Amino acid sequence: MKFRTLLFLAGAVPALLWAQRTQPPSPTQPGRQPATTRPTTPPRQPGNNNNGQGANNTQSAKIEGFDGTAWGVTYKEMKDRFRVMASNANAADNVEIIADNPDREILIRRREIYYRYVFYKKPAAKPVESMPRPSSTQVPPADKPVDNDPTIGTAKFFFVESIFPLLKSEELYTKLSEKYGQRTGSSVGETMRGAHTWEKEEGFLVQWVEPYAKQGYTRSLYYLSRKIRDEIKNDLQAWQYVREIKALDSLLK
Repeated sequence: MKFRTLLFLAGAVPALLWAQRTQPPSPTQPGRQPATTRPTTPPRQPGNNNNGQGANNTQSAKIEGFDGTAWGVTYKEMKDRFRVMASNANAADNVEIIADNPDREILIRRREIYYRYVFYKKPAAKPVESMPRPSSTQVPPADKPVDNDPTIGTAKFFFVESIFPLLKSEELYTKLSEKYGQRTGSSVGETMRGAHTWEKEEGFLVQWVEPYAKQGYTRSLYYLSRKIRDEIKNDLQAWQYVREIKALDSLLK
């Protein structure tokens, strides 16, 4: 897959789906700290039970979810989990829920690292006549949740971003390669700006790289579910071309 496609997935899809969401305040600009500032522990990586966790093994780690949480877990399940962790005074990690937008996004801070969990909820079915006509200048507004909506809390976890103080990109890249194997793509050039990408059967990993003091640094990692990504693409296409699809169906009958 070309890198520009991953850029669309990591940026354009969330922008289209959540254009009207409440944006949480920028979490103390975690990436703006000096390059010598590092988190006390490295960014938490997804948990998995498979064998092979290094580039030298015959099987590298999968991208089945993040931190032991599988893709597709509902917003309610995730929020309940974080509430329990945040209220547990004896927990090994201090978890703080910074902001959340029901069925859309949860932002937490854990071990001084920020994690932004993003969820997807299939648009409610509507009669074709009630749908807005496609327009190149206007995006259909997102439906506001209704209090008595029985589907509240059912949005599925499909994307997560970890945000941390600047780390040397090569050091982090080495650790990621040991865990996930050889990267499948990269747009990082002489300017030390771009991204390394890993494409797996279950999902994608993107390591963003940016220059600082003539060296490459990373402050953000993206993890994305392949299956739910495809579902989102299909749903968006059906929404955009619903009238055309209905017309074609009538011709084929």
